[in-house]
Amino acid sequence: MPIIFNINNNRINGVDKAPEWVQNGLDNIAIKFAEEFGKRLVQPNGNRNEALTTSQIRNIYGEILRLKMKKVDRTSLLLLKPRMAYMTKRKGTIGSKEFHEVMEKALDEVLNSSNEDELNERFQNFANFFEAILAYHRSFGGK
Repeated sequence: MPIIFNINNNRINGVDKAPEWVQNGLDNIAIKFAEEFGKRLVQPNGNRNEALTTSQIRNIYGEILRLKMKKVDRTSLLLLKPRMAYMTKRKGTIGSKEFHEVMEKALDEVLNSSNEDELNERFQNFANFFEAILAYHRSFGGK
């Protein structure tokens, strides 16, 4: 299911663009995408019952914060994948599925790093992207 928004007269597919933002860092389009995506996650397809909840997103965010405080390693990053999959399957909402789809692509780009420096830089970009989505999700009334 594509997650596409019109941003600056361009159709931006978050699943396709997330790896680029992780690789190169966030730009204005990434932040605008995070805003639109955060809003959408609160009420996908106009249905609040299909939303991603703040507790779901915060569970993953808590792990990201723990990783930021210690040395990031591939194993810990790999373990984020089953956590996100569990969150998605457990709740099964459109919001949780769309969030998982975008963030898994972004996380894959972190894991595709060729060395430790690149891994750390990409992880920082991933964490920044995640935080932007979380902030907008909350600002639009995510519960």
